Amino acid sequence: ESGYHSAEFQEKRSLAFLSRAKEICDAVVQKKEERDSRTERMDKILLSPKTGIPFMLLLLGGVFWITVAGANVPSEFLMRQFHQCGAVMRNGLLTLQAPLWLQGLLLDGVWLTVSWVVAVMLPPMAIFFPLFTLLEDFGLLPRIAFNLDGLFQKAGAHGKQALTMCMGFGCNAAGVVGCRIIDSPRERLLAILTNSFVPCKGRFPILIFLLGAFFSSRNPIVSALMLTGVVCLGIAATFGATRLLSATVLRGETSSYVLELPPYRKPQLGKIPLNDLTTLH
Repeated sequence: ESGYHSAEFQEKRSLAFLSRAKEICDAVVQKKEERDSRTERMDKILLSPKTGIPFMLLLLGGVFWITVAGANVPSEFLMRQFHQCGAVMRNGLLTLQAPLWLQGLLLDGVWLTVSWVVAVMLPPMAIFFPLFTLLEDFGLLPRIAFNLDGLFQKAGAHGKQALTMCMGFGCNAAGVVGCRIIDSPRERLLAILTNSFVPCKGRFPILIFLLGAFFSSRNPIVSALMLTGVVCLGIAATFGATRLLSATVLRGETSSYVLELPPYRKPQLGKIPLNDLTTLH
């Protein structure tokens, strides 16, 4: 009978230990959610050297295709409106018998320049900046920086230069200002000097015009591929110039860099206009 009570006591004690262990485990151990496992599965593809870089190039080409194809219609509409306004202004100056030099200064100089700049540059910028913000909100932009981190380390630069280079696609001025996140003065100067190799959105309309002039194609996909090639050439020039400077006049040791990758999340569409205005400012 004493053995029976002893066995019963041992069983109750074991169950008490298991119950207490379960309480402690529930309090301190965080179980992986479905969202975390989905993030890990996607990161295996997007952060892999074999699939991450090709996906990044495809994503870049897709953004450029949407920008090129979507900017054609509003650009043509704005050009027609500016042309009609210019014709009305010219008739008004003729009615007032304004001198020819004043007509040429106001219409052929100021008005024509402003109309061309607004009609050609505004639609691509209005499309690219929201797309760029969507990539950042979704969590893809930090992963693009992660894929480029190793290349910048081999070039003798800081890994954060990948972030400033990505910012340069939207605006080189914002990319240069963003270089302040780099602590090392040498690596910060490297990022500042080489940021202009990446074409910003202000230069995209000029690139599109030159590509259309020398390689005439009415297919937006072909235009987007050519534009992606030019951008990749600019990225290669950034790595080449960074490597040259880090090996000569800006020689030094590369500092370490820890990049935190946020989870994938649904973009906040309501904050996109505010973020775009901040970027433009």
